[in-house]
Amino acid sequence: MVSLVSVLFSALFRQKPLVRRHAFNLCVPPTSHLVLDADVIASRPVFVVGDIHGCCDELQEIVSEAQKEHGDTLFIFVGDMVNKGPKNVEVLDFISTLKSYAVRGNHDEVVLRELAELKKDPSYELREKNKWMTSLRPEHVNYLNNLPYTISLPSLNSLIVHAGLIPGIPLEQLDYNNMTNMRNIITEDYFDGRGLVASTGIKDGVPWASLWSGPEHVYFGHDARRKLQQYPHATGLDTGCLYGGCLTGIFINGCKKMIQIPAKNVYVDPNV
Repeated sequence: MVSLVSVLFSALFRQKPLVRRHAFNLCVPPTSHLVLDADVIASRPVFVVGDIHGCCDELQEIVSEAQKEHGDTLFIFVGDMVNKGPKNVEVLDFISTLKSYAVRGNHDEVVLRELAELKKDPSYELREKNKWMTSLRPEHVNYLNNLPYTISLPSLNSLIVHAGLIPGIPLEQLDYNNMTNMRNIITEDYFDGRGLVASTGIKDGVPWASLWSGPEHVYFGHDARRKLQQYPHATGLDTGCLYGGCLTGIFINGCKKMIQIPAKNVYVDPNV
């Protein structure tokens, strides 16, 4: 187990920004790290929802259930709103009707990358599973382009990211790709190695959230294989709705109630 000393060393030896240009040459959003102050939240309940992946029926149901609890709910989505699932455009249309915020996920960026390729080369051939992307309207693309990597809620001592964070590294110095893709942390020597290193896999290292010691509580998604993850200072909300699991959301203030909506179908075989 990595101790507090490990985290301190990580901060000490890695003060320079890791990547300030996106790994896939995507445009960096105008605001990479959004802060929602207390006056934005006001007295509204905040409900954070896990990975949707185009599962619009389940999204509409979980929103309805949350609004039955509190009519003025503010929704925050942990990214991967679209791609791979059945009703991607419908998800974006529905989200646009809500009082909501979202961070970007790796699959939201897949959409942006594919559309950028198509714009650069009109003869670029989208794979069959990605042809739905041509149905997106300009407002959809603009929405995805403007998604931040993190959302901080200081008054609730909470932080939202799609995939993960490296303890001890300021948000502004984190690698964009890690925030949308990491699952684990590998510990290397701090003098001969790289300290705490993000990994996209789950075989090497340990779940990054198991090392997160706060002070903020982090709500994240991305890691459907581990399903619901609950650590002292981090909660993973990707419970695999796309794969026949469920869509999970939680009120992070007030009643702190968790709501889960079973998937209507197995939209993608998790073993493929």
